[in-house]
Amino acid sequence: MRAENICLICGSLDHEEKISYDAPDKYEEAAGVIEENYFRKWIKCLGCGFHYSIYSRPADILDLLYEKIYRDPGSFWRKESAVDMFRRVIKLPDEQSETRRRVKWIKEKMGDVFEDGVAPAGKPPYEMLDIGGATGVFAYEFKDDQWRSSVADPSEEGRFLQEEYQIPYVQKKYMSGLFDHKFDLISLVFSLEHISDPDSLLTDVKADLSERSFIYIEVPDAIAFDLKQQDDDIFNSCHLWMFDPHTLLRLMSRCGFHAYSLDRVKTIRGHYSLMVIGGPVWK
Repeated sequence: MRAENICLICGSLDHEEKISYDAPDKYEEAAGVIEENYFRKWIKCLGCGFHYSIYSRPADILDLLYEKIYRDPGSFWRKESAVDMFRRVIKLPDEQSETRRRVKWIKEKMGDVFEDGVAPAGKPPYEMLDIGGATGVFAYEFKDDQWRSSVADPSEEGRFLQEEYQIPYVQKKYMSGLFDHKFDLISLVFSLEHISDPDSLLTDVKADLSERSFIYIEVPDAIAFDLKQQDDDIFNSCHLWMFDPHTLLRLMSRCGFHAYSLDRVKTIRGHYSLMVIGGPVWK
């Protein structure tokens, strides 16, 4: 249960209720959560504006929800396997590919940092790690003659990446030290909103980054509370946090990162998201 109204960002107890649900959603139902004594709410911190979820379900069901239920290829909301989705998505034309737009944005922003002399460029090949990227599309699209991709994800569905596309794949929940080398870029594409302890995750990420390196974070934008209906899937039970630019940058800063660029965008599929490219602060 997470019934505490303590803000992750500023520690305030003051809040207002934004959305309330009195029955489990489809993901919770699949995990065995029952309606008796159920509650789930999205609340907004009045201290810093951060949006987060409080709920009645058992705390230990979180990993089952995200790692098993939410992405289960056998679930009724999944129409295709990870392999089938991968093969379909990589064939999309550029104008329909969110991933290629994302890759283009990241590489352009890193290029700007190097060109402006804000950070020195190392020598390729560079190493990129995608955390939570079992679908494989981002890792596949990102690799080129300068970049090598790897993926860390607990799902067995991503094994095809190593078997068929020679993209190193570690089937484990991410923690620092899974690989025997440092990375020049670590990406969290729609992952941070699922993580119960974002501070610990970002601390591990920093430990796995090389001296000249970047972090890329993409998360749902809290502006969705003003632009989406409360039954939209963006507010589902697997999402724990909803950031705006201020609260995301504040979290990054206290975990030892600074930001180079941040954009608020509407994706091709109609989701609102924050895209941030940043780097570690070394003392």
